[in-house]
Amino acid sequence: MGTDEWARQRKDNHKEVERRRRGNINEGINELGRIVPNSSGEKAKGAILARAVQYIHHLKENEARNIEKWTLEKLLMDQAMGDLQAQLEEMRRMWEEERMARQRAESELELLRGVPQANTPTAGVVQQLRDHASGSSPGPRSRSPERQEDAVRVRCDGELRPDAEKNESDTADGRSIKRPRTE
Repeated sequence: MGTDEWARQRKDNHKEVERRRRGNINEGINELGRIVPNSSGEKAKGAILARAVQYIHHLKENEARNIEKWTLEKLLMDQAMGDLQAQLEEMRRMWEEERMARQRAESELELLRGVPQANTPTAGVVQQLRDHASGSSPGPRSRSPERQEDAVRVRCDGELRPDAEKNESDTADGRSIKRPRTE
């Protein structure tokens, strides 16, 4: 193969490579023209590239605004979730207090009726009061029947009061329980 033929072959190869490169560039520009919103319908390569650059800037600005908006919304959502969590904890605390108050009230009601519940916190106290009243529990000294009659009233809050200070409205149903006075 001669130098002329080799130079021509090299030139033809270069032309083919350049043709493919221009074809790829033109395809890319045409694709940008189809993707980028166009109000004028212009087909010039420079105009398509200018619109593409403008549109990319617009998308970046929108993305920055959206990121800022989503960040703010996330912060507000996190704050709202924290507030709801605090409210939930408060409601749980109040529910537990109510449950304990209900349990105390039921125990006191049973105490007033004379039938203690086995699993209540005051059941042992109620049994001690009964044992003490019946004289079956050991005490510092034995009590006479007259002394047994000298009783005190038990209010709903568990405070003992002598008979002289009776107040029937201290209990929910107007009844009270007598217990011997301890001295």
